[in-house]
Amino acid sequence: MSFTICPDGSYVGGNTFTICPDGSYVGGSTFTICPDGSYVGGSTFTICPDGTYVGGSTFTICPDGSYVGGNNFTICPDGTYVGNHT
Repeated sequence: MSFTICPDGSYVGGNTFTICPDGSYVGGSTFTICPDGSYVGGSTFTICPDGTYVGGSTFTICPDGSYVGGNNFTICPDGTYVGNHT
């Protein structure tokens, strides 16, 4: 009898393994896509607090005078402020 070690970030489905897509985590016998504004922390996801963005395997606090735009922050130009930026 032989066996194959599945790589991290994969799950077993039938007689083989499948790599989970980026932004997902293994939840039993398949993967689950993490919601926007979250990161994978172990076997589930964690929602990032307000004023932060996803920076790898955790969240990063945005500097004062900036706002979150996608997966990073943007510094506001001088003389401007952030209202309800979406």
